[in-house]
Amino acid sequence: MKPLVSVLMPVYNGEKHLSDAVKSILWQTYHNFEFLIMDDGSTDNSVSIVESYKDLRIKLHRSKSNSGIAKTLNRGIDLAQGKYIARMDCDDISHPDRLLRQVTFLEQYHDTGVLGSGIQKLKGDRSGRKKHWPESDAAIKINLLFQNPVFHPTVILRKSILNNTKYPETMRYSQDYGLWVMLATVTQFANLPEALLQYRTHPDQVTKTKAQQQADSARIAREYYLKTLFPDVTEKELILHHRISERDREINLIETAAWLEKIISLNDKAKAFPTEILQEIMARKWWNCCKNSTNNGAYIWRTYNQCSLSKIKTDEPKHTAKYVIKWLINKH
Repeated sequence: MKPLVSVLMPVYNGEKHLSDAVKSILWQTYHNFEFLIMDDGSTDNSVSIVESYKDLRIKLHRSKSNSGIAKTLNRGIDLAQGKYIARMDCDDISHPDRLLRQVTFLEQYHDTGVLGSGIQKLKGDRSGRKKHWPESDAAIKINLLFQNPVFHPTVILRKSILNNTKYPETMRYSQDYGLWVMLATVTQFANLPEALLQYRTHPDQVTKTKAQQQADSARIAREYYLKTLFPDVTEKELILHHRISERDREINLIETAAWLEKIISLNDKAKAFPTEILQEIMARKWWNCCKNSTNNGAYIWRTYNQCSLSKIKTDEPKHTAKYVIKWLINKH
């Protein structure tokens, strides 16, 4: 009988934390899965560690050389027998109920093809703060305009949506962001509010060692998504949009306000997102752009209030008085 879930974990020289990752999957309260461990040409003891586990659900596939995570994941997708594919990284730890919670959700909500969850940061042996992304399909897809609102190692996907669309192998970094923007027009997204994975932070992870390359790849994904939804975006608007997404503190606030308002106008024609949710997220984005600006404090406050987005009620700003004082004090 075929497993319902294929857990897909790429490994490249991951011996340091590999055992913790493997055990967190084998000890899941949900049992109907295969565990595809894709070794991508490791030169350390990773393969030996995996081979030390005798659980029949483990299926180790080895590559003679390192081909990169996108190719490795796509190879694993082709091998997967499950209805669902659950991602896992070799330095993280899944909560014991992770698969149970995610499978239960997908079995109930058939339109959802991509499901993530919250995370709890893990540094060494110390658990850090929990982080969450928006839960609804609309909020996730609006946030995709600016950033990747899905924690990749937490994701479980329906294999059926990957038949014609896989990880973009030309993107060495941010390939998950690249996949999400392609899938956004074919399926619904969701994030569970619970932190179902301990996400390990360390100096060797890609977000730290390849930050600029990752940012460049994110720009490719962001441009694809923006132009898919709003084809008439100009090059100047695109550059501004990237700067907003990357939280550029020197950004021109007048131009920023005009662009965020224009996104709402473009959506009025394209009907890509629910208007009310889009307005709220744009209003929150406007607040954060002003809050992070290095401009003169009084100028920031005046400019913020002149934009129509400041009139839209959101759960931000939560600490208005604090930032008003900061802005007014920081006049020079």
